[in-house]
Amino acid sequence: MNTFNRLNALDVTADVPVQANPLLSAAEENGLDRLSVSAQKYMHNLDGQSAVYLDLDTSVDDATLVLNKTHVASMFVAQDGVLLGIISQARLGSRHILKEAQLRGCQRSDLVVSDVMLPLKTLKQISLTDLRTARSGDVLVTMEAHGLDYLLVTAPETGRICGYFDLVELIKVGGRSVNQLRPAEHFNDIVVSVLHHSER
Repeated sequence: MNTFNRLNALDVTADVPVQANPLLSAAEENGLDRLSVSAQKYMHNLDGQSAVYLDLDTSVDDATLVLNKTHVASMFVAQDGVLLGIISQARLGSRHILKEAQLRGCQRSDLVVSDVMLPLKTLKQISLTDLRTARSGDVLVTMEAHGLDYLLVTAPETGRICGYFDLVELIKVGGRSVNQLRPAEHFNDIVVSVLHHSER
């Protein structure tokens, strides 16, 4: 049985731009345990030159349409070239959207991506250097430990985002259940979690 190691995940720094991943892909490893292969295999590489972002004021319906038309599961949200959050098809299709509309006293169609996106400041980042020897399972346990849906990867020389991992995809790869509850860092986090999961 494999034992995976948590990576050193840091808080996301402000105003992080995107650049192409400078690390060359390692040769694919074959094996029955897909979580033991290089983490690079399951990382979403970003190219700063051709990256497409959603504006903060894009409606949730338009965001859903863009994601469907471009055949991507998630997309960054930006304003004036500064990345502020990430939105996914899974989030747009979840009950979270309806709860957010109910809390705001509006219809689902009145919501914009800034209302429902995952702010980048709530995520963590790791250096691309850590991925040279990391396995997919290391990334999965790191995300599980921090309660993350996404883990950003930054280039060591510039600190720019060059890729990210999606928890849902890693769960599919690993074929095992994962604790997706975000650990509480403050008492307010516990209160928010209880209110979020309470039955109405």
